[in-house]
Parts: sequence; C-alpha cells; structure tokens
Amino acid sequence: MIYNVSTNFGNGNKQALQIIQELRNLEVHPEEEVIIDFRSYGENNPFSNLVIANTIRQFKQEHVNHIQMYPHSNTYLAHLGFYHMIGADYGKALGEAQPSRNYVPIRKIEFSGDFYQTIDKNAYDLAGLLYFDKDLQGFLQFIFIETIRNVYEHSGDQSVYVTAQKWPSFDLLEIAIADSGCGIAQSMKRRFPKYDDKKLMYLSCQPGISACSNYAYLERDDGWRNSGYGLYMLIKLAVAYSGSFLICSDKTALWQTSEGVKEIDTDYHGTALAIRIKTNTGLDFAKTRDAIVREGEAKAKQLRGAIQKASRSSGGRYF
Repeated sequence: MIYNVSTNFGNGNKQALQIIQELRNLEVHPEEEVIIDFRSYGENNPFSNLVIANTIRQFKQEHVNHIQMYPHSNTYLAHLGFYHMIGADYGKALGEAQPSRNYVPIRKIEFSGDFYQTIDKNAYDLAGLLYFDKDLQGFLQFIFIETIRNVYEHSGDQSVYVTAQKWPSFDLLEIAIADSGCGIAQSMKRRFPKYDDKKLMYLSCQPGISACSNYAYLERDDGWRNSGYGLYMLIKLAVAYSGSFLICSDKTALWQTSEGVKEIDTDYHGTALAIRIKTNTGLDFAKTRDAIVREGEAKAKQLRGAIQKASRSSGGRYF
C-alpha cells in the first residue's frame, strides 16, 4: 500500500488535519508493507510536521511492523528531525540540528523531577532562540510555558514535542506543540463527566475552567496554581496579535481567528496546538495580557463552575 502525504502551500495545517484522519481510517493487514510517500508534501508548517509525524509514528506502532518511506527531496524535513520523530533512521536525530534565527527544530522535552523548577528555563531558552525584542520575548516565553505546562498537568504523557518557524518576509511566527496523551476530553471528564467530547473541547477554552481544580484552591499563594485561564489566554492573545489559534484532540479541531471559531473534523490521538502571530503589531504584551485577564475574570463570573480569579501563572504574570 502506498499513501501519499500531499499538501499545498497556504493551507498546510488544515490539510494536515485531513491527512491524520485518513491515516487513522486506513485498513492495513498487520503484515502488509506500507509506503509513505512524502514527495508531494508541499507545505510543512510546525503544526503540520508535528501532527503528521506523530500520527505516522503511532500508526507504525499500532498497525504495521514495517514502513518504507519516499522522503521529500527538500532536505529541510530531514534537518528538522521529522523522520526520526516518525521512528525512521533518516536525517538528523531529534535535538541534533542547531536552531537558527528563523526556526526551532523539533525537540522532545522529557518530564522528570520537579518540572516546575525548570519549566521557566525551558521556555526562556526556547523563546530566546527566535531573537525578538524584549516585549515580544515575554509573550513567546508565556506561550512555551503554558503549552508545555498543559501537557505536563493534563495529558498523562511523559514528554512533549515542540517546534517553531519564523517567516521574516511576512512578519509571521508559528509555534506548535504535540503530545500523545489522553486528550482533552478524557482529562476534562474528571470534573465534567456528563458532557460529550465536543462540548468539553469548547469548555476547555473558556476562562476559569480546568480539569485540575484542586490546584486552584490551594490556601498558600502558589504562583503555579492551575486556575483554568491558560488556553483562554493563548487564544485571546493570538487573536490580539493578528494571528490564529489551532487546537486538535481526538475527533475535533478548533481554529480560532478574529472572525470567530471554526470546527474541523480530524482524528488525532493526543493533543496538538499551533499559535500563529504577527510579529510587527507593536503591542505592549503586559498591558494586552492584563486586559485579557480582566476580561476573562469578568466572563468567568457568568460561567457555572468557573474559577473567578486567574492565578499569576495562568494569567501569564511570571515576570
């Protein structure tokens, strides 16, 4: 069996959601050889790369003993560690390629020890690789902290994949993360067992809603309390910076822009998200962040079961 991984420029992330759905629906005999053909893989954005590579890696583990590949003629994918993420011995290993001012190659971050002691350092290092002014660096650091932290606290997975790409001629940046954990719905069911999976996806994006409510009610002033504002903050900040926010888990993907939210069918085992922003907005991150926190706290007062005050970390106030 030959499966062609095909995307066109300008629409890669949405096409990736269709590709992973098609891969999940392939009927393959356990002994059948599968050839994955990447020669038509036109656009490889950070999000596309992570969800496609992770799905093929899972596909290989679950269904077939052997996968052959036709790599793309462009060596960029091999340089990023894309094929090693799949589990193929081709190109550079994860973490081997050195980042440039315009991209962060695929990294696998393992969770061990007291992760909260090192999460800000990991985020600071990742944000610093992309070389922006101090104000935008603070925003990028928040993106990395909150996305990695969400995986650590909610997914049950022991690691996360991270990558980023900058397009200077378009003043555009995309950061993506992906895990292979339990998914948003299964995590949220701990607090909201009667809701269906799709509603839980939407609910997770609301302010003050968290699957880890016990973190929020600690009596001591714990700056790392989970108060359920993280995803809400990321969505609102992405839109404020003239960008978009894409999250997928299980059967549903939500794509948020200034025009609203669109729902896309998919089939991703775990959770993955992408934040795409314009880098030339000139916004003051601290003022923008604090305004969104106030807006979220006001909205949380109208939501049943919501935590009405954002903790320092959930509100992005680390610095």
